[in-house]
Amino acid sequence: MKIMKYILFALLLLGLWITEPLWWKSNSNPSTLPVDVQILNEEEKPKTKVVSLEAKNEMELEIKFGPKPYGKYSTGVPSEVYEYWNKTLQYPDSLEEERCGPIRAGEKGWTTVCRYRTKNSAGTLELMQDTFIIKNGKASK
Repeated sequence: MKIMKYILFALLLLGLWITEPLWWKSNSNPSTLPVDVQILNEEEKPKTKVVSLEAKNEMELEIKFGPKPYGKYSTGVPSEVYEYWNKTLQYPDSLEEERCGPIRAGEKGWTTVCRYRTKNSAGTLELMQDTFIIKNGKASK
């Protein structure tokens, strides 16, 4: 019974030692000096300027072209392109292996390049690649 007490006490100490980093109020290392913190803050200033500049540019583009469209996770195809295909393709249910590249800002709107297979008039699948321009929620070639 005496050994059990020592084992439980050792397990308690081990648990306290493992969870010790969770006790600190901030996630900073207590051994960092104020000089180190000042150097780190000065290094982060240019990064925040770049991030704020990118955010400002994206806001300007969203005002000009509408909100940036997002593609499906698995294929990268924006929903606006699916709507375009449903309206313009002769057999919209015959789409296969559709993939789109990243959505970037262009001169006329948000642009993406999509590769897809669709049935043609002979009933065979045809590989196509088009550049789509999305502006204010509407896709066009």
